Amino acid sequence: MPSNSNHTSIRNTLFDSQDQKFPVNDQEYLDKRISSETKSKSMASALNKFNRNSKVVSNIKDINSLPEKLLLHIFSFLNHHEIIKCALVCKAWRNLSQNPKLWRALKLRPEYKDSINIRNIDHFVYLISHRFNTHLEYIELPIDFITSNFLHELANRCANLKHLTLDFSAAMQLQDFNDLNAFPCNLKMMTICLSEVIFLEGFMRRIYSFLSSLEILHLIGTLETSNDPDETYETINIGKIKSYTPNLKVINLYGITFIDDNHIESIASGCIHLECIALNFCSRYKGYSLKTLLDRCKKLRSLLLQNTAIESAAINQVEWEHTILEELDLGSTDVDEQALYKMLNESPNLRYLSVAYCDAFTDQVFLAMIRNKKVNKLEALDISNTVNLNSEEVFDFLKIYGNQLKGFMYTGNVKITEQFWISSIKHMKNIRIAVMGTPLGWFKKIATRIHVDQIIESFAVNCSNLERLEIQWDPETIRFNENSRKFIDHIRLKCSRLKSLVLSDGEYYEMVKSNFERAERFKIVRTTTAYHTSMVNLLKYYPQLLFN
Repeated sequence: MPSNSNHTSIRNTLFDSQDQKFPVNDQEYLDKRISSETKSKSMASALNKFNRNSKVVSNIKDINSLPEKLLLHIFSFLNHHEIIKCALVCKAWRNLSQNPKLWRALKLRPEYKDSINIRNIDHFVYLISHRFNTHLEYIELPIDFITSNFLHELANRCANLKHLTLDFSAAMQLQDFNDLNAFPCNLKMMTICLSEVIFLEGFMRRIYSFLSSLEILHLIGTLETSNDPDETYETINIGKIKSYTPNLKVINLYGITFIDDNHIESIASGCIHLECIALNFCSRYKGYSLKTLLDRCKKLRSLLLQNTAIESAAINQVEWEHTILEELDLGSTDVDEQALYKMLNESPNLRYLSVAYCDAFTDQVFLAMIRNKKVNKLEALDISNTVNLNSEEVFDFLKIYGNQLKGFMYTGNVKITEQFWISSIKHMKNIRIAVMGTPLGWFKKIATRIHVDQIIESFAVNCSNLERLEIQWDPETIRFNENSRKFIDHIRLKCSRLKSLVLSDGEYYEMVKSNFERAERFKIVRTTTAYHTSMVNLLKYYPQLLFN
């Protein structure tokens, strides 16, 4: 806005004009002239600024003429393999590639994506102390690097290290850690990948006293199961860990076959600040410690129990109405309808619910949730392969609550055709993740053909926030033609946030893939044989639950 003196000068100029044809008290005309003069000054100022910037840009002859800070920012978008290649270009880029700010996170497990394969461990120890030092915040170590010497260097040189992964999964024999006297003590997250045959208590005894700062703990099993209980070994002592980690907020015990109710009871007694616990694929966990866990851990909001052996009697013991659970995963569990009814209709705050492959999720359970207003806050729902749930009830739910959903997965119902989805998608304006269809060989083959063009067009018209879409129908079920290209164009143009479009491998997949690649949007279109879409990234604690 112009100052008062500017207004006065403009007014004086107007009043002194010889060809003035308006009365002095005509305020409307006066304001128009003031506005016009102000706009002219603003345009002149913007033009001068543009000319100055143009001169700066014209002085940049090549990329090396850019300021070092800007170049460093550009390099920060590269992975470490690309940075190493850039270091071979010239001396300036070599010096830039050695900037510690580009090496805050190190992945040293060669079997994982974007990891670096280190051949000379002694030289890397030197780099830890002279290049990375206090800038290092995240590191993943394979078994070859888990030595007393290396851990001493991390403890002494990397004071800001917050995330540490120790991968023992490939170990056949544990080294001697009797001389391990130092360990990173400011960690916020630690991941330990367990071995089926290596007992870690000798190592853990040396580091227990350094773990008091931990807030996130991942213990990752191998998912290997045995019918003989005597062949399942408790390779790490859960009871002792909880005694030294009183500040834990997130615990992920993934695929650990020896985890049972005694271990969870032990965790509940020492981790009262717990907010999220994930027990996915802990096949021996039956749930009888849930009551103790929820009574003691009053802050618990996320409970993930996919593929556990949880029993209905254990669910019935819990007073769910006194909990503050927001996220619940019961996928592939074998609870009965009565227990599920009690659990879902007493939990007051659910915003994330997964009951995939859960036969107990019936029309009666779902309708009771709607009637009791237990779905009012629901943002993510996975009801895939729920064979006792009718599509009519699902459609009625979507008509009322579809606009609040960000994630919706509904697969495995052979009676659902494109008409269901065309009618439903228009009620899901805010959807970000959607999974639909029935893969070949699930129960029985679909008798009708699915017109995929109308489904694609419905998403393009109604769902501008769409990020991930998976269509599982096999190539023999999907119906399309040459005009399908224009519908593919629509979803590509209108759903600009789309990161993943997963289709069954076939002619339609090739058509969609080539369309996106011509628009230089590579790696968007994928096949169901190589990728699986999930809505777990809608979990509140999803960033903390990532471990690989």
